[in-house]
Amino acid sequence: MERDAPYSTPALSGWMASDAYSTAWLAMVPDLGEPSRPAWPQAVDFLLHHQLPDGGWGAPHIYYAHERTISTAAAIAALSAWPDPSGQAQCAIQRGLRALRRYARDLAGEPHEPVGFELLLPRLRSMLLPQYEAELPLREWEPVEHISRQKLALIERLEVDPRQPRAWWFSLEMLPEAHLALLDDSILGDDGSIGTSTAATAAYLRARRGAGLDSPRAARYLENVLRLGNGSAPFCWPAEVYERVWMADSYRRGGFSPADPQVRQLVEAIRASWVLGEPGLSSSDYFPVNDGDDTLVGFTVLTWAGVAPPEDAALAFWNNTHFLSYLDERSSSVSANIHGLTALRTQPGFPHRDKAERLAAWLLEHRHEDGSFDDKWHYSPFYSLSRAIPAFAGWKDGVARECAALIVERQREDGGWGWFERSTIEETAHCVLGLVSAEQHGLLADRTALERAGRFLAATADQRPVERFWIGKTLFRPDNIVEATRHAAMRALTRLGVMPVYTHQPSPAD
Repeated sequence: MERDAPYSTPALSGWMASDAYSTAWLAMVPDLGEPSRPAWPQAVDFLLHHQLPDGGWGAPHIYYAHERTISTAAAIAALSAWPDPSGQAQCAIQRGLRALRRYARDLAGEPHEPVGFELLLPRLRSMLLPQYEAELPLREWEPVEHISRQKLALIERLEVDPRQPRAWWFSLEMLPEAHLALLDDSILGDDGSIGTSTAATAAYLRARRGAGLDSPRAARYLENVLRLGNGSAPFCWPAEVYERVWMADSYRRGGFSPADPQVRQLVEAIRASWVLGEPGLSSSDYFPVNDGDDTLVGFTVLTWAGVAPPEDAALAFWNNTHFLSYLDERSSSVSANIHGLTALRTQPGFPHRDKAERLAAWLLEHRHEDGSFDDKWHYSPFYSLSRAIPAFAGWKDGVARECAALIVERQREDGGWGWFERSTIEETAHCVLGLVSAEQHGLLADRTALERAGRFLAATADQRPVERFWIGKTLFRPDNIVEATRHAAMRALTRLGVMPVYTHQPSPAD
């Protein structure tokens, strides 16, 4: 039986901020009746109007060379696909090629790639080579070919069996067009997408139409995405399970009660998703491939709410020393393993203390000399640092105290936190929730940092966060999760009496 159609408004659908990479793949789809024209010229217009001042495409407020590389390469491929009588696209392409060469110099200095980067850049490289070989930074891209072979060895076979969905389908646009054209609609989910991936679905539809075929269901899905995105697309949609899990976890960390009606609504929805297919959680009910991060955070939330789910689904991602996000992943996530430690410690009686000890050792091995972490799911080290505090507090207090001290040390003059150029609302909210946990465990010398943070959050209460810190195929911003984190932080500060009374009521629709 098919599930209900996805929610019709971004506020309720697990909607992410749109990005240039995903929109570029939609811009490459030909019109069904006139293949020499784009099916959705509004996607092409989005690219032309969202080129960055440096000539590339990508998240405008945070510089991440990997993310800008893949976004810019996809945008160039899209703009090159169609006639350009005005010359506007060609001018944008030349600026983009220059930006690609600048970005290439910075790739080696970044610790993580976005989701699927090692498979997607080689595909885009092959698309651009016929026209732009002399202008591409091919030498700087050579190391990507090495990690691409590593990833392909983990996947083993690039065979698409609709009866056995795989995590790598999310990046299915990596396949050549001739390969995609051999697939049919049996690969589509109930919502008409390939694993909720907008780019993978667009690449499939492009290949079908290029072969003289079509997929009305995929086209309807993409048209709906473009309508919601005002001519642009996020890297996935919907991600409603991920949204509910992280919102509920923010409220948990902020001191809300699981009995709160709105929180309970989130918990019940998470519980329903947990048992929908194989026990555990994916980012969406429309993508039946569970992942460790959603499952582990969901396990913690459900345990906190008194549901007590069986542990088998969470432990399925255990790999002797740490947790995996996906069983065929090439590198493991620090934040997912912090969430795994939290899940183990949340269980009544702490039955897996031995696993927690091994996991703690793994996490400490992945700390930098300054005590910070790099993570492949979130670009700001404050995200992992803030979550490490409650994961270790009350058990290994020394580690939690060190994480809290580093956060306090890096507070900016305006009372906020920002790892990069300035304080941001999201990073400040993460840091507040971490320091509140430290204060509750007696690991914070005084409340001065929290008082200053309260003033920052009060002063920015009417501002919307604009930065994109979360790492998917590109940097993205899950608006409802970010808002829930801010509200949870402000509620926690109010409970401590370090900012004016805050009366916001949590809601999945905020």
